[in-house]
Amino acid sequence: MSSFDPLDLNEDSKFSTTRKETSGMNALLLSSIVLGTPSTAFAATAFAPNAIPSALASYGHYASLLGILACIMIERLTIKPNMTEKEEDLVAFADTGLGVWGVLIAYTGYLRVTGLEKGFDFYANEPIFWLKICFVGIFGAASFFNTTQVIKRAVARRGGEFEPMSDALAKRVIQICNAELVAISVIPLTATFMARGVLYSESIPWQAEAGLAAAVFAGLSFKYLKEAFTWED
Repeated sequence: MSSFDPLDLNEDSKFSTTRKETSGMNALLLSSIVLGTPSTAFAATAFAPNAIPSALASYGHYASLLGILACIMIERLTIKPNMTEKEEDLVAFADTGLGVWGVLIAYTGYLRVTGLEKGFDFYANEPIFWLKICFVGIFGAASFFNTTQVIKRAVARRGGEFEPMSDALAKRVIQICNAELVAISVIPLTATFMARGVLYSESIPWQAEAGLAAAVFAGLSFKYLKEAFTWED
């Protein structure tokens, strides 16, 4: 039982106080080492290699995703049977924008994978990365149907053979838009797991995973292009 010592004259009390102060200082020192002081954290980010190019590529990647989403929504809300020529022009404009944003997101994604983020070795051994590529392939292949139809209709209009969009074609194009929206919602989810190394494994040959993703894209591209070119109302 500790004695009453308001003036801290007891040696045991002094020892206890000193021990508590030392323990507190050690804890503070340990937290500084583990978490890093503000100056240390600033130095780590200030001298990070490729910091500015990486930030710009990330911004371009995310901006492209929003641009793609906006273009798909314009198509989805505009397409209907018996569209006017102005509505046809709007759909064609949105589909062109979809292609531009698609090229930009592919380019910025390539930069991030190959040199501006964790490096290709990390992504190559991340199965969820290849799952993401599969979803991107599905999205891209499905979009070929709508793009082909837009081009065919634009060519027909210039040749003076404009025909209002049929109910069946409008329904099919809307189905593709819906599928694209689902893919757009799933792809960022796979990216969040991929970036954190979920299911990372070096035991699976990445060439096999890449081959599977390429086969999915090639197979679906053939399917949707054939459907677009042979479509009959």
